[in-house]
Parts: sequence; structure tokens; C-alpha cells
Amino acid sequence: MRFSPRVRKVSPSVTLGLNARTLELKKQGRDIIAFGVGEPDIDTPDPICEAGIHAIRSKVARYTATGGTPELKAAICKYIKGIYDLDYEPACVMASSGAKQVLFNSIMATVGDGDELIIPTPYWTSYPEMVYLANATPVFVETTAEEGFKLTAEKLMAAITDKTRAVLLNSPSNPTGITYARQDLEDLAEVLRSKDIWILSDDIYCTLLFDDNKFASFAAMPGFRDKTILINGVSKTFSMTGWRIGFAAGSKEAIAAMTKIQDHSTSCPNAIAQKAAAEALQRGPSLTEEWVLSLSDRRNLMLSLIEAVPGLRAIPPQGAFYLWVNVEAYLGRSGGPANALRLADKLLVDGGVSTIPGEAFGAPGYLRLSFAVTEKDIREGISRMARFLASL
Repeated sequence: MRFSPRVRKVSPSVTLGLNARTLELKKQGRDIIAFGVGEPDIDTPDPICEAGIHAIRSKVARYTATGGTPELKAAICKYIKGIYDLDYEPACVMASSGAKQVLFNSIMATVGDGDELIIPTPYWTSYPEMVYLANATPVFVETTAEEGFKLTAEKLMAAITDKTRAVLLNSPSNPTGITYARQDLEDLAEVLRSKDIWILSDDIYCTLLFDDNKFASFAAMPGFRDKTILINGVSKTFSMTGWRIGFAAGSKEAIAAMTKIQDHSTSCPNAIAQKAAAEALQRGPSLTEEWVLSLSDRRNLMLSLIEAVPGLRAIPPQGAFYLWVNVEAYLGRSGGPANALRLADKLLVDGGVSTIPGEAFGAPGYLRLSFAVTEKDIREGISRMARFLASL
């Protein structure tokens, strides 16, 4: 039997594949330090769980409106006002089954056959695959460490063609942790101001910031509110990865288009999870404030330990909870791994440390390490890495 051409275009998720392999090795009794998983290391806060439990006991188990309940939409609007200082009415927001579905909806709504969508590298692993599923073409723009892994106005201008329909930005970034400051966005806005191009803004890590960095949004740039679709969710800020609630904000027309797509895919998100997410968004980021503060200390610890390993280089992430480590010094040696993909595999099997290779993010020569783990695991994991690399 044959499958559709779109399936043949899409590659399996490297991150999910490596995570599954890590879990399998652990089941076999192997001691693995997991730096690969992209989720918080704390439980969902109790008030959120209690809201979910109350929803179950109240038998909240019916279909809701496709884009979410009025209660959740009101909470989304309140949360966006607090984080972005932007006012959106309920008709301009929607909820989905995770931020990944929000992102998928936004891509399906804005690009199609023959269209191009600009994606700076390194990128989150699912971005290009979603573009392929929309029968559009991802246009990759390489960023460098010297540029702080940020898309520049000059490179953006060079990448735009008459087929460009959207630009996808992620700040703070997965995998690099870089954060676009307001001036960075203003520079990009000058390039895009007169063009009919959507900005898809993946802001899922917007509250996880370090060193007094401030979150900036393209939607706040003059003239860009209705050209920007905000993509966010409760997974990272509130440690609700398995609850699967994401949300979008944009023009009424954009949200209507995305809702139409969701009407015929998943329909409404989980009703119980919507209750819990509304509680989280109403209470705000203060629920996990202490955890975010601890992330800064763990970032500093992992960074200092990595910098002490000969040949490894990393820039301090300004947000999220990942360290983007240059491992090129250990690639291509006689008898050693030829690329970061092979290095990550050998490090997992022979070194007992799970990481994600740069190939998953369109940037060979790097490993992504999560520091949303205990300080004990950070120390032990980097020690294992150092011993393994020294043996190559």
C-alpha cells in the first residue's frame, strides 16, 4: 500500500526518538543522566491539579467550543495582558491541544502550495516538518554564534522572495536560549513593514528569562499586531507538559481560520485540562517563580562545568532551560564520531548521558543539554561527558 507524498517528506522526530531510547535503556536498568528531555523538572503546582480534580468530580467531561471555553479564553486574555501588555478580546484568542497544535494550525492557515516560510537556524525540530505537511517550502536562514544566533535584518531581507508568506521566530529559543530584545525586533520590523508577510511568534518560553532580560513581542511593534500570531501555552511556565493546552492570539480573521482547521482535526481541547489551564493562567507565573529562579543557578552551574571541559564552547542562554554546546572539536577524529548525531548516540550508550544532537535543529556540530534537572545530575552528567570525550 502507498502513502501520500506529504508523509514521505516528513522525518521522524529525533528528539522524541532519542527520548524513547533513553527510557528503554532506563527500563533495562541502565543509569542514564537525561539532559535531553524538554520539560520542567517540577510537578504541576497543587492549585492547578486541584482545579483539574474538581473538574473531574463536577463531571466536566463534555465537548466545549472548538477554541476553548469562555472561562479559558478570558484567562488567556488576562495572561496575555500581564505578559505582553496587550489587550485581546476573546474572539482573538483560541486554545488547542498543546502549543504544538497551535503552531500547526498557524502554519496550515498561513502557507500552502508554492509558498515559502522563513525559519532561522537553529530551529525547533518540528518547524520544517509542519511546513512540509502544509505543502509549503521552509527557507532556512543560518545564524551564527557571532550573531548571537539571532536573525539579522540583512539576512532576513536576503531570504525574502515573492513566494514568502511567513516568518517564524522563537524567543526565548529552543535550542539556543537566545532572546530577541525589542531593538532586535524593531530592526526586523523595518524589513517587514511594507510586506504582506505573517509573523508566527513562538513564545512558549516567554516567562523563563535570566539576567534581567525582558520579553519583547512582535505584536507590540507598531503596525504588526494583526500580522502577528502569538503561539504560547502552559507546558513550560506551569509545568503542564502532559495536560496539553496551548493557545494563540491574533486578529479575528487569523483565529477564525485556525479554528476552522481545528474544527476538522481535533475539535476542542480536553475539557478537564481547560479548567486546570484557566486556573494556571488566572494565577499567573508567580506559581512557579521559585523554580524559574533556581533555573538561573543551574544554568550558571552547567555553563561553568561545560567551559571547564577542553574543546567545548557555549554561550550563556538568556532564557528557556537549554545549553547549546559546540562539540566540533570532538567530531571527525580518527575512529571517533563523524557528526553530533553519532556523538549523541555513543554518549548515550557508552557514556550514560542523554542529549539531543544539533542535526535535530538544523545545526550540526552542537548538542542541546537541558539544565532543568537537579544540580546533582548536572554535576554527574557533565563529569560523565568529560570522561567520555576524553576517551575519544
